[in-house]
Amino acid sequence: MTDICIVGGGASGMAAAICAKEENPGRAVLLLEKKNQLGRKIAATGNGRCNLSNQACAGVSETLDFFAGLGVLTRADETGRIYPYTEEAAAVRDALEQKMEALGVEVMTSAEVCRVEKNETFSIELGNRILQARKLLIACGGKAGAAFGSTGDGFRFAKSFGHKVNKPVPVLTAVEVKEDMRKLSGIRAKAAVRLCHRGEPIFSEQGEVQFTATGISGICVFNLSRFLLLPAGVSFADGFDEYQIEIDFFPAYDTLVPLLETRSAQGFTDERLLQCLVRKPIADMIWRSAKGDIIKTAALLKAFPLSPCGVKGWDFAQVTKGGVPLCEVDAETMESKLVKDLYFAGEVLDYDGPCGGFNLQHAWTTGMRAGKEMAK
Repeated sequence: MTDICIVGGGASGMAAAICAKEENPGRAVLLLEKKNQLGRKIAATGNGRCNLSNQACAGVSETLDFFAGLGVLTRADETGRIYPYTEEAAAVRDALEQKMEALGVEVMTSAEVCRVEKNETFSIELGNRILQARKLLIACGGKAGAAFGSTGDGFRFAKSFGHKVNKPVPVLTAVEVKEDMRKLSGIRAKAAVRLCHRGEPIFSEQGEVQFTATGISGICVFNLSRFLLLPAGVSFADGFDEYQIEIDFFPAYDTLVPLLETRSAQGFTDERLLQCLVRKPIADMIWRSAKGDIIKTAALLKAFPLSPCGVKGWDFAQVTKGGVPLCEVDAETMESKLVKDLYFAGEVLDYDGPCGGFNLQHAWTTGMRAGKEMAK
């Protein structure tokens, strides 16, 4: 028997364990992690630099205080992204582990939970072993990044307690398109991307677009993927037909017709018209599509169309969209509104934010709230 059992040794789970012991050192806290090491996803975040939070996040000051207590010095870049001063994600994971050890949190790794249920207390089944806990936190992530242990277990546990689970979808990932992109593969371009649904823009962001053999990638594309959703009742084969992506290679210009006409008058004719405006493979593709017409060429430079057919799968996605609806959980305590003493934190909840630290901030915040409440 333990007072508090936390399933999942990621960001939200470790934050919860630390805050629970700090809130009430007398509580026995047990953290279970299915992998052989805690925080494997943390160590990979931000390309190994660990984008902890963002200055634009709600609750960022509380998070910075939390990490200061772990001895982690932080700094923000020019965009507001917050990183550990050394930009070492593994060091952040180590600081969390060391704090848990110092506080007396019991940790079991290679401990995959098969089933959970509640009678008078919670029963947590680990193969041929059953543990008991007075309070239970499900913090085992979503489905993004299966290599780090996120395989959707939390959704199964939530359903067993009567919770709804909104359909999980991989987001913050590359987008695949129907067009043949092989000639553009490897090219990067500063541009704006727009996502249109039935001809109406629903998302736009500027950034670096990376062309791949099957589509486009880059932070602005990752953020776009959050809005590219398969409608209910349709198949992947044609489910995205009502969407179109437009790439604007010159977002600072309202129109490029005068510029192109001037260049033409200066003697930049045929393919040379786009010389030094866009990379040659892009210029060649646009020139062929426009058939040498300046008006059409200008239009394609401002709205180069692509037909999305889906996103990269779970192995490539950074975040899960979908999960336990926020309306079924108390936002201040993270306790289930359906089952007393059951809590949720992190990516198992139906929350997804843009790139830049927003999703990790949600993990820290929900984990800290759950930990403090469970310890009362």
